[in-house]
Amino acid sequence: MKTELTNVDIHVAVKELQKIINGKLDKAFLVDSQDGKELILKLHIPEIGTRELAIGTGKYKYITLTEYSREKPKNPPSFAMLLRKHLKNIKITSIEQHNFDRIVKFTFQWGEISYKLVVELFGDGNIILLDNEDKIILPLKIEKWSTRRIIPKEIYKFPPQKDLTPFNIEYGVAYDIFKDEFKKDENKDTECVRVISRIFGLAGIYAEEICELAEVDKKIKNPSNEEIKKLFDGTKIFFNKLFNEKRPQIVLKNGEYYDVTPIELMKYKDKDYDKKYYEEFLTALDDYFSRFILKKEIKKEETKLQKMVKKQERILNNQIESLKKYEKQAKENQIKGDLIYANYALVDEIITTLKSAREKMDWSSIKKIVKENKDNPILSKIVYINEKNGEITLKLSADYGNGLIEKDVSLDIRKNAFENADNYYSKSKKFKNKIEGVKTAINLSKEKLEKLKKKEEIEMESLKEREEKTMEKKERKKRKWYEKFKWTVINNYLIIAGKDATTNEMLIKRYTEKDDIVFHTLMEGAPFTVIKMNGKNIDELNEDEREFLLNETAKFAASHSKAWRLGLGSADVYWVKPEQISKTAESGEYLKKGAFVIRGKRNFIRSVPLELGIGIVEYDNEERLTTAPPETIKNFKKYVLLKPAKKKKGELIKELKIEFKEYGVDDEDILRALPPGESDIKNK
Repeated sequence: MKTELTNVDIHVAVKELQKIINGKLDKAFLVDSQDGKELILKLHIPEIGTRELAIGTGKYKYITLTEYSREKPKNPPSFAMLLRKHLKNIKITSIEQHNFDRIVKFTFQWGEISYKLVVELFGDGNIILLDNEDKIILPLKIEKWSTRRIIPKEIYKFPPQKDLTPFNIEYGVAYDIFKDEFKKDENKDTECVRVISRIFGLAGIYAEEICELAEVDKKIKNPSNEEIKKLFDGTKIFFNKLFNEKRPQIVLKNGEYYDVTPIELMKYKDKDYDKKYYEEFLTALDDYFSRFILKKEIKKEETKLQKMVKKQERILNNQIESLKKYEKQAKENQIKGDLIYANYALVDEIITTLKSAREKMDWSSIKKIVKENKDNPILSKIVYINEKNGEITLKLSADYGNGLIEKDVSLDIRKNAFENADNYYSKSKKFKNKIEGVKTAINLSKEKLEKLKKKEEIEMESLKEREEKTMEKKERKKRKWYEKFKWTVINNYLIIAGKDATTNEMLIKRYTEKDDIVFHTLMEGAPFTVIKMNGKNIDELNEDEREFLLNETAKFAASHSKAWRLGLGSADVYWVKPEQISKTAESGEYLKKGAFVIRGKRNFIRSVPLELGIGIVEYDNEERLTTAPPETIKNFKKYVLLKPAKKKKGELIKELKIEFKEYGVDDEDILRALPPGESDIKNK
């Protein structure tokens, strides 16, 4: 089963990750798992929305966009907090695979501020934050080798690189380098598949594919020049396939996830394998690694419960074994006491005789007499004499009614028959007392085990439900074209506003028509706001309708400008016709992205109050969350008014989710609608 991405996989993943360029970091989370760590970067990407980038280190090493929910820690670790501190609201400007290695480099830039986040997906994996001079600010973990050190304040160095990559294989010298590798002394007794793997740093499965394509046995050692040429051509065929014949898939064996690969591989044409195909490799990676890791986390909790049950079962079994032992000992001692009483006279006679004999001779002489008189009816009962402990062992028997019982019974020769019998009865009584205690403990253990099993049953059902829920992908809401922008509806007219330079430019160039009305504030950093007139002329409206539409739109434009972030009470707004807007600058001037030249008369609306609410409006046959000025929002199904404030967006989003919970709004819905900067609820 695949547990980490290869350089081939990373090449395809990085290509697909280009779509998150210009995304801004919102939050970073570091999630611990039993096999390593997972870094989750929550990004806000223009025209796409919020997405989460998952990077795995430890046993499972991967990088992908994920649609699966993770249980994130309430108190983020220091590494996650450091990333938030340095990278929050900064754009990703480039994502690169370093020299076809298992290294991905993210560049974050805002003006002159620049950071790099380097992801190493080899060894145990590492994630390193660098400043604009490639100095290490902090790594996820400190590492040291003879040639490089991953420690704070050191200049980051990449590991030694391979001479050949897919991107220089067409050069004339490439074949000579390839051939020379096979001719090296250390490779002469190495299988050709391993040599190819070393040359390009390829995983075994892709090196095997090259051998298959070249029609050369992968186990051949010291190949001929002709075979080397075939292998070189096979390498070129393989990389051409990688670049031009992408077919992302998860490979299943016996119904279980086995591998994830961006291309068709000859190895998996075997009937033992099934395949699940995807449009994007990132989606396949997400399904493969996320589901596997989340299931592993559920399994970990399941194991904890099972351990508790097994521990209690062990305790109960030990108690039952102790009960059996005590019952056996109680019975054994009772019988031995009874045997002494049944042979009372005999026992006393033997003890008395031995005591008298001991006064006249030593123990070795006594033992000799006993041994020589085995036929004597009394001496034959003596089995063993242990003079050191002052004990003798007698073979005693008695009829218990249901049969004859015969046992070897140890006696203290310093005590008479009665005292010896009483000693065994006392032992029997002690064990009987222990039996009562053990029986009580067993009953308590059985109750505890029953409760644990019931708890296990309930929690296992809960874990099963949680697994099913966890394994569900987040449903991405289908967004209408206008939801790329800030938008609202005033008197049944659609109002749309840009969110940044990119959407400003898109709004004017692609979505503004000749009869529309375009608003802007005098403040730099304000969005263009457009009334979609749908072919109507603003001058055709009656005066009250016209004034209401213009004034409400002016409030919407002002409230979604930088003025809200600054906490201003009002702003000057003007409106123009689309033909007055041009992307052509005056001679010698330059227009940056999102900026336009306004020519001709501007129709000003002075001191427009910053007033805004957020609520649910029914539009386009669906209930949607958006903002609107107070007079307009009064007609919404439900709303609250907002005011500029210093409340964090995260806290406000939580409150608004509660306010509109019956409409199923999520964080992304609210984040898309809110004005720039920080806000708070004014009143309901």
